[in-house]
Amino acid sequence: MASEVRRTTDRLIAVLKELDEMAEANIGRSRRIKERIDHLLARLEGGEPLPTIVEGEPQPLIPTLITENIEALQDVGSALRKAEAAALRAHGYTMDEIATLFGVTRQRISALLAESGTG
Repeated sequence: MASEVRRTTDRLIAVLKELDEMAEANIGRSRRIKERIDHLLARLEGGEPLPTIVEGEPQPLIPTLITENIEALQDVGSALRKAEAAALRAHGYTMDEIATLFGVTRQRISALLAESGTG
C-alpha cells in the first residue's frame, strides 16, 4: 500500500508540474489575446474594415490562441483527474467517495482509474 501511495503521489506531482508549465504558457497566450483584442477594437472603432485588419494580423489569430489554451487545459486536466483519482484511491478512498469529490459518477471514476492503470 505504501509503495502504491508513493507511486501515485509521484505521478500526481509530475502532472501538477506539467499543469504549472501549461498555466504559464496559457498566461502568455492570454496576454497575447488581450493585446490582440485591444488592437482589434481600436482599429474597428477607428472605422477600419475587418478584412483589412485580419489579413494584416500576425499569426496565430485570436481564435487559434483561444483553441490552444482550451486544448492545453483539456489535456492536462484529463491527466490531473486520472492522477488525483489514483492517488486518492491509493490513500484508501472508495470510488464513491472520489466520485462525490469530483462531482461525477462512480462509473466515471472506475473508467479514470482503469485509464490510469490503477483500476
